[in-house]
Parts: sequence; structure tokens; C-alpha cells
Amino acid sequence: MDFGLAFSYVFKDKDWFKKIVLPALCSLIPVVGQFVLSGWGLKATKNVIDGNKENALPDLEFGADLGRGFMAMVIMFIYSLPAAILMGVAGGLVGFGANSGDETLTILMYVVGGCVGLIGFLFALLVTFMGVVAIANYVAKGSFKAAFNFKEIFRLLKKAFGPWLLVILGQMLALGIIAPLGVIACVIGVFLTMAYGVAVYSHLLGQAYNKAAEPTLGVVETL
Repeated sequence: MDFGLAFSYVFKDKDWFKKIVLPALCSLIPVVGQFVLSGWGLKATKNVIDGNKENALPDLEFGADLGRGFMAMVIMFIYSLPAAILMGVAGGLVGFGANSGDETLTILMYVVGGCVGLIGFLFALLVTFMGVVAIANYVAKGSFKAAFNFKEIFRLLKKAFGPWLLVILGQMLALGIIAPLGVIACVIGVFLTMAYGVAVYSHLLGQAYNKAAEPTLGVVETL
């Protein structure tokens, strides 16, 4: 994993500002804009997967990027749904116990709700990684079905857990710390740094997938 390249490759493109500002402006569109920005970033992921690490910054293609970003959102929604249901059940149990008026039942509901909530939390952590791998596999294969090939998803996650962890950390750094710094340069600066953060995260995502997908020395893998 070349962490530094993920942050620097953007500026190696002579048209980097135009390629960043257009998706940044698109992200101003309510709801739809975020899909476009995400889909644009995932095109950088595909460029890295295809071996273009140094020249991965893509041009904006509104329609195609919108569709790709929407599909990525659907994938993450499906993956996160079971954890959300478990957390909802846990909250319902605790709420029921708190309003039951029966001390024994209250304690029981708190214990059961806490256990279900813990399972939901642990499942959410797993899903965070699985969702990232699933989106990368979808981008690499160009197939929605590839995001739900659970055998392959687990194999890719197990083989390169370290790189996938770096992707999560990189996402937190790029989108949680760097992106908000744009507020210093007024509102539009936030959207520019957000687009840059997406570009960084997307590059790391492609690198991690390549690490996970590379054949093991001396072993022929059958998918």
C-alpha cells in the first residue's frame, strides 16, 4: 500500500483542478450530487485496479458516475440493514423494559437488549469491512452480483485485512479531517476538499483490492 501516493497522485495530473472542481460542484446538488461524487471517486478506484495508479484521477461523466454511486449506496444499505435491525430490536427491548413497571422484567429486558445491541455493534464492525470490500469487488468486476459473492468477499477480506484497515483509516482521515478543513476557504472550499478526500479514499480502495486479489505465490486460486 502506497499511502503517500493516494494523497499526492491528484496533483500529478495537469488538469487536476478541473477534474476536482467539477465533481465538487456536482456535489452541491441535493442527494443526487453525493451519488455523482461517490461514483466519480469509484472510477478512480477502477483506474487503480486496472494498473493506472499514477494517473488514476478521472474525468466527470455525470450519468455514469450517478449510476455507479447509486449502486454503491444500495450495496452499503443492504449490508448495513441487518445491523440496523439488531440495534433497533435492542433499543425496543430496552424501551419496553423501562416502561414495563415490573422491576424484574426491566432488568431482563436491559440484559437481553444489551446482548442484542452488542451483537448488533459487532456485526456493524464486520459489515463496515465487508461493505468496503463488496464495493471494491463490484467496481472491479462491473457486476452488482459480485458485491454479494460472500465467499469471495470473505476471501478478499481475510487475505488483506491490513490494507482494508488502512482504507477505513484513510477514509476517516480524508473525509473526517481533511474534507472539513475546506471551511477555512468558505463554503465552496468544503466541497473542494470533500472531492479531494473522496479521490484519496478511492485510490486507497483500489490499492487494497489489488493487494487482496493478487495471486498467492505458488498457489493457483479458483474463484
